[in-house]
Amino acid sequence: VIDAYFSATKIKWIIENVSGVKEKIAQGKVYMGNIDSWIIWNLSKGVSHVTDYSNASRTMLLNIHTLKWDQELLDAIGIPEKILPRLMPSSGVMATTAKDVFFGAKIPVAGVAGDQHAATFGQNCFEPGMAKNTYGTALALMMNIGEKAVLSKNGLTTNLAWHIAGKTEYALEGVVFIGGAAIQWLRDGIKIINSASECSKLAEKTPDTDGVYMVPAFTGLGAPSWDMYARGLIIGITRGTGREHIARATLESLAYQTRDVLNAME
Repeated sequence: VIDAYFSATKIKWIIENVSGVKEKIAQGKVYMGNIDSWIIWNLSKGVSHVTDYSNASRTMLLNIHTLKWDQELLDAIGIPEKILPRLMPSSGVMATTAKDVFFGAKIPVAGVAGDQHAATFGQNCFEPGMAKNTYGTALALMMNIGEKAVLSKNGLTTNLAWHIAGKTEYALEGVVFIGGAAIQWLRDGIKIINSASECSKLAEKTPDTDGVYMVPAFTGLGAPSWDMYARGLIIGITRGTGREHIARATLESLAYQTRDVLNAME
């Protein structure tokens, strides 16, 4: 899936649009990575530029079969490998904090994983077919598919779930960009609620949406549609539509999106 959601297109944009970046790359003064790389770089005071395989698999630049940065993709997008972090297992010492970070102690950094990968691991999805769904700002449904990478034909991404003790496990994932953020929009955008908790109370005042539907494509649509140009809408509004109908339609939109991803996994 080629989408602006992943790191590769963001890195390419920075290289092509931020003044001086190309020159600094040539001078060895620019490095790129996900948030884990940035945190470890700062904890080690610039000694370690590393990432784990699970985070690397979300960049659109990792060959999840060879566990190496994919040179064909790097060449096609125009990203030099030298700016990317060194690839490491998800579990095991990959860096050490600088002495002045934690009162003179040098603390090993011994575990790193992407957020949804860590959630899948933390919820004990250790067998193929086991899945979890995380409800936050976005929604993320991830299912363990075992030690063989299987490509989805239904708009899901095949992720490297984690690499531990020489063993690689993979997962199918469906990311929904807007989950709890839709409720934040009701509060901060159109201001029909004063707090997030008020949304469910308001929605419970009506048995249904009375034909109102919401598509919270505020930043495009993620899985399984992957349409970065899609935009949100609310339809079915009549003179009888009230705040409670919009609140309920918003909550139901999260369920509809989750069901779309679940159907794609089946």
